[in-house]
Amino acid sequence: MTSEEAFVGGVRSVETSRIEFLLRRDGMAATLIWVRRTLAIYRRAVLDRRRFAHTAKYRRKFVASCLSFRCWLASNGGYGSGDSASPNSPI
Repeated sequence: MTSEEAFVGGVRSVETSRIEFLLRRDGMAATLIWVRRTLAIYRRAVLDRRRFAHTAKYRRKFVASCLSFRCWLASNGGYGSGDSASPNSPI
């Protein structure tokens, strides 16, 4: 990941450290899979009223993580395939 990709809107993204660690440890292919899967899990959790991620205390943090994942995927060709949200989805 380049230094440009590590920042979203001029601010270091919430999930950058985790993604950088996975890139070093597992490589690009495994990191893409993990980011897509985690994005899908977080999105479902935020949208499901039965989950704690839907509550006011946690919702903003989960949405920030989703945005970080989406930005990283967009800047690293991660929307070419897979079942994660498209860049045009609400979160």
